[in-house]
Amino acid sequence: MSKPSFPLHYVIYQYLKMKKESSIKDLMQALKAFGYENVDESEVLKVLMRLELNGLVAVSTDRKYKYYIRLRQ
Repeated sequence: MSKPSFPLHYVIYQYLKMKKESSIKDLMQALKAFGYENVDESEVLKVLMRLELNGLVAVSTDRKYKYYIRLRQ
């Protein structure tokens, strides 16, 4: 299988621009559909932390300790 052509942070940001908000579960499913089958949740969380520090997204947790991501306007 070929390697995806875009960096992970770009794909996550573009997905969130399209959806405006997402749960981590939905984001992981979308990444698998985009060709990132081998990406685990810890790697995605590291990318989300970088995006949050740059002021592009906001990550919060719900009652079940799962992550919820929304695009900052």
